[in-house]
Amino acid sequence: MTLNVLQLTDFHIFSDPETKFLGVPTIKTLKDILVKVVDLNITFDYIVITGDLTSDEELISYQTVKELLGDMIPKCKIIPGNHDDRKLIRKVFPECVENKNGPINFLISTNSWQLIGLDTHVPGKLYGTISDETLLWLKGMLDKYKNKNTILFQHHPPIPVKTKWVDLLGLKNPKPFIETLKQNRQIRLISCGHVHQEFQGNLGNITIFTTPATSVQFQKGADFLKCDKIPPGFRIFSFDSDDWKSKIIRLDELKYPPVDN
Repeated sequence: MTLNVLQLTDFHIFSDPETKFLGVPTIKTLKDILVKVVDLNITFDYIVITGDLTSDEELISYQTVKELLGDMIPKCKIIPGNHDDRKLIRKVFPECVENKNGPINFLISTNSWQLIGLDTHVPGKLYGTISDETLLWLKGMLDKYKNKNTILFQHHPPIPVKTKWVDLLGLKNPKPFIETLKQNRQIRLISCGHVHQEFQGNLGNITIFTTPATSVQFQKGADFLKCDKIPPGFRIFSFDSDDWKSKIIRLDELKYPPVDN
């Protein structure tokens, strides 16, 4: 039986609906993305939101996101990005979070695959890290399900994406995490947000993805922040026993061109 998973990331919603992110009305782009998702006519088993639901970390912003997601909420799992607030995520989305304190991680275990969400949020910082608490939890989940193919979801990617200024804001002190990845061959994939661009790389036998933002796209390979003039998007996965497929889907047109800082 095929397992269908939708990944959404980097909404950058503001409490003031008129506020734009680099010239883009992010509420409108998220609405357009959600219409596109519905139009696919795919029944998604899970929806994973990989951080930066907001830009301002305000209660109203999270409430707006919840209102926009609507009937999708029961299928959602959320992990925070650098522009998020754990307390507010728990307050507004209690049904999408598995624990009441500490890092917001999640585990979904199916017959042949397990989906793990990892919290890389560092309060007040743009970079991320895998905390000792999260790493210990991850090791426990990997030991418990040694024989299950695994995909990890996280905000900050564990390897550089070859965009200089973004890579400076990546995952700090990744060595203990990377050692854990190398020791657990059941990890097949890692899919991230944060970089506002599509990327595919490898860490040993693990395929590393990043997923387009539902808001603004950043130009690949830039030395400093430069917006890309391509439409917002999202990623879909399908999993079958020992096999997987992934695809990026974007809006048909760029309705709201971004502006650089």
